[in-house]
Amino acid sequence: MLNRLVYFSEREARCGDEALRRLVARSALRNQERCITGLLIADRTCFIQILEGPRTPVSLLFQAISRDRRHRNVVLVEMTEIASYSYPQWGLAQCSDPQVLQAAWRRVSRDEVWAPWPLDALQLRAFLRIAVGAAERPTEEEREAASVHRLRPRVSRPRRRAQEDSDALPETPETSAA
Repeated sequence: MLNRLVYFSEREARCGDEALRRLVARSALRNQERCITGLLIADRTCFIQILEGPRTPVSLLFQAISRDRRHRNVVLVEMTEIASYSYPQWGLAQCSDPQVLQAAWRRVSRDEVWAPWPLDALQLRAFLRIAVGAAERPTEEEREAASVHRLRPRVSRPRRRAQEDSDALPETPETSAA
């Protein structure tokens, strides 16, 4: 059985746009491996996300998101069973265009300032349906870079202080003249 999960959270200020793009590319790959699809709405202050897929993988992903330091005050809006995916071809897509978000916001809320806090699940889903037309999937290049990054083995290197490094250099005619 498939499930849809919708949540919103405050975006940690240190979570920059470039880091977010890399995260979306990596997550798109991981999500497809887990049969999860999703849409992430991100502006400078908050995230709204819809995740769809099998109940256990979606629940585990939401638990990881709830612990992620890029999110604060995570609020689960909806977890419901669904008959089919809304975005079957996506691992994860993102919409961060301020004009698109503001236009979508005006269609679902009377408030001038856009923030997900006052919306109920129906309003949030309507907002997401409007924004989905402007969603961007990671480019093939971004997905490939994320895949290479994930597969690269980690090599631990001992850390040395700069002074230790310079002390360890053998004296050569070039360094002794200095």
